[in-house]
Parts: sequence; structure tokens; C-alpha cells
Amino acid sequence: MKLLLAATMVFLLAINPAVSAEIKPEAQSFAAFWVQFKAAAAKGDRAAIAEMTNFPFDDGSKVSKADFIKKCGEIFDRKTQKCFSNAKPVKDDKRDSYCVFCGETIFGFAKVNGEYRFTYIGIND
Repeated sequence: MKLLLAATMVFLLAINPAVSAEIKPEAQSFAAFWVQFKAAAAKGDRAAIAEMTNFPFDDGSKVSKADFIKKCGEIFDRKTQKCFSNAKPVKDDKRDSYCVFCGETIFGFAKVNGEYRFTYIGIND
């Protein structure tokens, strides 16, 4: 009986890594992220944008989620929403990140803990 129990435990432990490997979600592509982010920005959906943003958010200072949600309407004003509808993200080949240029503003996106996030906003110099 002990031998059967021991054999069963070894079997379960041996297959466990294979099972958990199958359950892991695939890495999110930037294209999929961009479709979701662009749609949220077009609607002015502050909550959805915040869910796809890395905090503390870098806008020259470190902004909390609550403060970001308050400022979201300023960041994604109508001009920026229009820009995002046609914007083509530019990949940074040195890092797994992308930038979107809207006039004098750069919107940065990067992988954080395996998922793409809106990571910073800055001045296009």
C-alpha cells in the first residue's frame, strides 16, 4: 500500500510541471495590447486606460493611479484621441518597447512583468 501511494505521489509530481506549463497564458503581443489601448483612449475610458498603465506612472514625476485617473482627460484630450486613431507605434529594437508620437508628445509603452503597459509620457525633442 505504501509503495502504491509513493508511486502515485511521484507520478503526480512528475506531471505537475507539464500541466502548469500548459495553463500559462501566452505572452501578450503588442499588437493586441495596442488595439485595446487605442480603443480605450478613443472612448476616453479612464478606468480601462488606468488598468493598462504601469504605476507609479512617469509623466516627469511619479503619479499614483488615483491622480492619473484625474489627469487622464488632459492626457487623452480630443487632439490626442484623434492622433491615436491613426498613430503607428514605433518599436525600439534595443528594448521590448514602443513609442507613439502625437505632435510634441511621446507616449511610451513597455513590457512590465510580461505584459505591455503604458509606462510614460514625455516631450518629443
